[in-house]
Amino acid sequence: MVNLPALSRFLIFFGLILTGFLLESVVLKLYYLLQGNHHKTHHYSLSKYFYFLLMPFGITLYYLKGLGTNVINIVTWFAIYMTLAEWIIGFAYHKIVGSRLWTYHRAAITSYTSFLSIPLWGLAGLIFYLFMQIFI
Repeated sequence: MVNLPALSRFLIFFGLILTGFLLESVVLKLYYLLQGNHHKTHHYSLSKYFYFLLMPFGITLYYLKGLGTNVINIVTWFAIYMTLAEWIIGFAYHKIVGSRLWTYHRAAITSYTSFLSIPLWGLAGLIFYLFMQIFI
């Protein structure tokens, strides 16, 4: 059986992530109209990082009212454990195979993971938690 309040929370959360992507697209279009040249969209930029995380963390703060500090615990533990898992997998692959599975160039933690990926792992954990609440 599907838990309808949990489904609506998940859909709102996912919709706000898409809203962040759309907001970034609108800002890039306005940048082009005002500046007359294209912004480098194929490279990493802090604006992409900001817009990707802006809406999800805004809705996370909204959920804190209804779900309590459980949300903060979920985000924190997923961020810590998954960053550690990413580092261990990258390190082990490099030692076993002899080449890197992935590399990070910005805010790298020994180039196996990045400080910038920590909030993204926490966000992924919250998405997983909200998705699992639909079926529990």
